[in-house]
This record gives sequence, C-alpha cells and structure tokens, in this order.
Amino acid sequence: MKLSAMMGSWEKANRFSHLLMLSNVALAMTLMGAVYLAIGNRERVVLVPPHLDTKVSVDMSTASSEYLKSFGLYIATLAGNITPYNVEFITDILSRHLDSRVYTAVRTRLKAVADDPVFRSSGGASWFEAKRLDFEKETSRVFVVGQLNTLSAGKSSADVAPVVYDLKIEMRDGRLLVTALDSYEGSEPHTLKWRASPAHEQKPAEAKGEK
Repeated sequence: MKLSAMMGSWEKANRFSHLLMLSNVALAMTLMGAVYLAIGNRERVVLVPPHLDTKVSVDMSTASSEYLKSFGLYIATLAGNITPYNVEFITDILSRHLDSRVYTAVRTRLKAVADDPVFRSSGGASWFEAKRLDFEKETSRVFVVGQLNTLSAGKSSADVAPVVYDLKIEMRDGRLLVTALDSYEGSEPHTLKWRASPAHEQKPAEAKGEK
C-alpha cells in the first residue's frame, strides 16, 4: 500500500468537495436573487385592442394615456346615457369602476336626474356624444368634451348642452379605478392651466356649473 498515493487522492477529493460546496452556494444565491426579482417584478403588457387605433401599455400601477382616455370615454358615455328605466343598470355597472368614496355621490346625482318627476313623466332620456378627449398627465385626469342631449316626449328635437366630463383615473393592482368624477357645462376642460388663468379668476361661477 502506497501511503503517498492515498494522501494525494484524499486531498483531491477534499478539493473537489470544496468546489462542489462553493458551486452549490453560488447556485443558491442565484436562485434567491431570481425569486426576489420574480416577486418584485410587475410585468408590463403592451396591447392593441380592437376598439383603439394605437397600441397601449398597462402594468400593475400605470397605464398609457390612450388607455386612460378610452376608459374615461367609456365611463362618461355610461354616466351620460340615463333614462328613468336604466338608471339602476347603469349605476350597477359604474359601481365596479368607481372608488367607493366617489360612487355614492355619483349614484345619488344620477338617481336624482332619473327620479325627477318631470323627466320621468315625460318619458325623458339623455345621451352623451363625445367630441374630444384630452389627458392631463400631471393629474392623471381625462377630459371628455362633448354635448348632452335631453329629449322629452312630445318634442321633435332634443335640447343640447355642451358638457365636459372630468375624471381622475388611477391604476390599482392592474385595475382601472375612477377616483374623481365631475361634469360641468361648457367645452373648456378645467385643467391646471385653466385654473391658473385670469379667465378662470374672472368667471368663478362657470367653474361651479354642473350638468
């Protein structure tokens, strides 16, 4: 038996086992890093929906302006198409997309319109026609500019009034949510620039007008 040969083989085995241990540690650290990145990563998806003519991108906390404007148009169209007979259906749909703090006030306002005795007895109906969409990046607000048409029985044509639907929209955990919703007469969105303009200071009553 050659003792020197046995010692050499033992040293080689030890070195090999040390290398295996170091490689296992490196693999474990790499795996932990990959798991951490996977947990913290929020995938961004780019879509081209059939109802849009441009691609949009969404992730868990943000969305592109085109997607927000499309959603704002959808909400404004719902809120602007009220009859005494569909108000419950419309408010039920809106409840899925409006923050709870906003929904109560919007539902009360829409119910008041639908329950108006004159509006109800005349078989009234209203519908909103959008003319323009604007987006304010600084406030994440969508402005749907258009006209509100109101028709009562016995009239051959509808009463038309210019209206702006003003919505603040946020992306929460991959879901769009309206956190503020207002509407007012006119065709001028109440943007930050508008609020800071002298014209706004001179006509404060117009800022309070609601439809």
